[in-house]
Amino acid sequence: MVVDDTGDWGTVGHRLRLAREALGMSVRELSRRVDVSPGHVSQVERGLASFSVRALYTVANELGISMDSLFESISTPPEDLYLLAEPQISQLDDLDVLKEAGIILRRADRPSLKLSDGPRWERLTAKPEASSEFLEVVYAPDPGAAPPTDLVRHIGREYGLVTSGVLNVQVGFERSALGTGDTIAFDSDVPHRFWNSSSDEVHAIWFVLDDAQADTAKVDLPPARSAAHR
Repeated sequence: MVVDDTGDWGTVGHRLRLAREALGMSVRELSRRVDVSPGHVSQVERGLASFSVRALYTVANELGISMDSLFESISTPPEDLYLLAEPQISQLDDLDVLKEAGIILRRADRPSLKLSDGPRWERLTAKPEASSEFLEVVYAPDPGAAPPTDLVRHIGREYGLVTSGVLNVQVGFERSALGTGDTIAFDSDVPHRFWNSSSDEVHAIWFVLDDAQADTAKVDLPPARSAAHR
């Protein structure tokens, strides 16, 4: 799948600008809250630059918008396409109708977003979900790469499945590696980061539950070890 990064961020930047202006927030104020320069925020809003994972989560939180909505094209299909009653759905035989109804998403039609710090996100739902994200994340080859500078944290809980390659993970103070078929589940408010230091592309499926009211079991991490033992 060929991804036009500039086009992706043109849409995202437009949505971020509209959300910022709706709050009456200046570019300078948003840049202060996100800890990036005003010039970078302005470039992102014009589709000339992109945010890191950490910055994008922070911006979405500050503007009160969902991450899922950033994938959507500016011309969103009418809502009534998604409100088919159950009896109608049971009678649908034409898969194109299911696609138009937002039930099926073809691989070639996945909305995608390339982050500035490496990974590419591809949304796996035809429309944004109310309080969750279902994504395939693709990590480009980067032999010997060091971990990303930023650790990410946000409200919610996430679940991951590596479908190919080896993905390095850090949750809290602890690090490990996930191979093909390995899974992970943790509370997203624990600082975390993921990176690919191999010569092969890594693919992973992620489900992120954004709802702050979700009743999740907290994970007790083992005590942090000294750097000498990592």
